[in-house]
Amino acid sequence: LLQRIGLIYLNIVIVGNHISFYFQAFLDKFTTWSSVNPNEDKNLMAGGSQGMFTMVSSPGFATYEMKIGAVTFQIATGDITKEKADVIVNSTTRTFNLKSGVSKAVLEGAGPAVENECAVRAAQPHGEFIITQGGYLMCKIIIHVLGDNDVRKTVSAVLEECEQRKYTSVALPAIGTGSAGKNPTIVADDMISAVVDFSWKHSTPSLKKVKVVIFLSDLLNVFHDNMKKRENSTSPFFQSTCFESAHNIPEHWTNMNQQLSCVIELHPGQSEYDSVRALFSETCFFYKIEKIERIQNVCLWQSYQIKKKHMDIKNGYRDNERVLFHGTDADSVPYVNQHGFNRSYAGKNAAAYGKGTYFAVDARYSANDIYSRPDSNGRKHIYVVRVLTGVYTLGHAGLVTPPSKNPHNPTDLFDSVTNDTQHPNLFVVFSDNQAYPEYLITFRS
Repeated sequence: LLQRIGLIYLNIVIVGNHISFYFQAFLDKFTTWSSVNPNEDKNLMAGGSQGMFTMVSSPGFATYEMKIGAVTFQIATGDITKEKADVIVNSTTRTFNLKSGVSKAVLEGAGPAVENECAVRAAQPHGEFIITQGGYLMCKIIIHVLGDNDVRKTVSAVLEECEQRKYTSVALPAIGTGSAGKNPTIVADDMISAVVDFSWKHSTPSLKKVKVVIFLSDLLNVFHDNMKKRENSTSPFFQSTCFESAHNIPEHWTNMNQQLSCVIELHPGQSEYDSVRALFSETCFFYKIEKIERIQNVCLWQSYQIKKKHMDIKNGYRDNERVLFHGTDADSVPYVNQHGFNRSYAGKNAAAYGKGTYFAVDARYSANDIYSRPDSNGRKHIYVVRVLTGVYTLGHAGLVTPPSKNPHNPTDLFDSVTNDTQHPNLFVVFSDNQAYPEYLITFRS
């Protein structure tokens, strides 16, 4: 099954006794996304020239594939322990020693050294997953995740870990459908949605292939029936940069009636709203969102796109763009909506890494009252921002521009600076047209 969604191909492998059911669920999701009308299929990735979603196709027996942005997503029946990928994911329990189903196959296939490493790492402080060597499996590492956790958040975390490590491929099971007993239709939706979220955040990622290998085999018809019901449904909004060729503005923007800027409130239930909420809730799930607004500013957008095109050419089309967060106060909102992130105005709360504008990787950082100061009614404000981080280096106090990359050419500067080049939590830019305030989230504790 092949479906291209912009620049990403989606590839899933289904293994074992319930192939029919799981396969149908993923196939159903593919069909839903591929049912776009000719106008909707004009949507493009930032800087790209292909449609966001491709039709589902079948490149082989019991294999279905689609492209989502820049990632190939694939589902197929098979044995995940026989997969060749940079990363293999194991769905397990909180003790990280589950010896049943796919997890048993992974641990036994990887060998005793991996089992021992799991036991050691499980006894140490850790997050929602642990990472071990690949052992005898044909992978570089194994990421062991909790099958009973939120699937969308789990897959998102795995994809980000792969991207951080510059891996190009990952193979996952249908997480949570074994001993955790999750509904396979919901699992399919969550796993594919996580790939969509990832594709939105990374227009040219290192990670190129995401494959879901399904071990169960008797549920294909259930998945297929579920897919057929969705064939004529409307394709959900994908958070991509969609260009209208005549004016070089996003096609999904609301008609502005010759205005140069406006603010459009989104509503719960809209795919666009839900995607933004999901990004925010990854680290700020305990806050209550009051509203999400899309910022439509023609001049800021076009200035940002010119800068992006220049940076793409200069840096050889690496992944120059990130989706980051910026907390601010209510008084600054009208200014940012109209003029963007002026360094002398927007960067007033921090200067430890330079005198620029600061953007956080996690919304939780920006939600701190220092950065998103509550108004008199307790409302706080965070922007979801497209930021051109480009080639970055470590920042320090006193910088007014990024440092030079080349001692023999002092005008050849880094594009931005960060607090940690290996595991960045924040970025600082020094050019006002390197960031576009795409959404404004108003929320409260």
